[in-house]
Amino acid sequence: MSKIFSEVRGEGTPVILLHGFPMNHSVWKIFATTLAQKYKVYTPDLPGFGQSQLLSPLTLDTVAVRLTQWFTENKINKAVLIGHSLGGYVALAMVEKNPQLFSGLGLFHSTALADTAEKKESRTKTVEFINKNGVLAFTSNFIQGLFADPNHTAIASVKDITVKSAEETVIAYTLAMRDRPDRQQVLKSFEHPILLLGGEKDQGIPSESLRSQAQNCHLPDLHILPEVAHMGMFESPGETTEIVSRFIDRCSQRF
Repeated sequence: MSKIFSEVRGEGTPVILLHGFPMNHSVWKIFATTLAQKYKVYTPDLPGFGQSQLLSPLTLDTVAVRLTQWFTENKINKAVLIGHSLGGYVALAMVEKNPQLFSGLGLFHSTALADTAEKKESRTKTVEFINKNGVLAFTSNFIQGLFADPNHTAIASVKDITVKSAEETVIAYTLAMRDRPDRQQVLKSFEHPILLLGGEKDQGIPSESLRSQAQNCHLPDLHILPEVAHMGMFESPGETTEIVSRFIDRCSQRF
């Protein structure tokens, strides 16, 4: 069984923060430290990133199964599960298989939709680019476009995280994201609160798409942030922390 590394902070309602691509748990460091003043916050490395071992074969479903095993191994109960970007795709797959384990689901700059044909082609080209030029040529130039401000002070520190990702891992997850299914049915069937947090300036996840998805949820909590693209934990840390904190309280009050 592959090893899952995780940091744990604080006490209280359990909260799991799943990082995006191609990052690791440390991208949540400041955000998780703030939340840990009120909650017990887990920040695992997805398999293959950081200190967690890569899975083979790797699909979003196999990642979800392994993360759910880690969840039960650590006796975590009724957690609020929040995923950033790729982490949201994994979170959806986890909730799809075991909705009873979670008290809330958060899509933090993420979506339940499958890739469009254009996006699938882009991911295929990414793999071709990496095979030709090496992973560093991709990971060292990937981050700036995720911020609304191309000169944001957090870009350098996030880039330091992404350039540590192994080529095998980056390729495997690029293909896994390309081939993931539409999971809007999870939004329709999950009976607990669902957070949809997006940025008005996110080029990859249009705000109108999130508004449409929110209509499918039993208990939606929709927030579209102006002047924010794909990295709200850095672009608007105070507001995103407050939004997530209120969401966690909403989820915990139902139990």
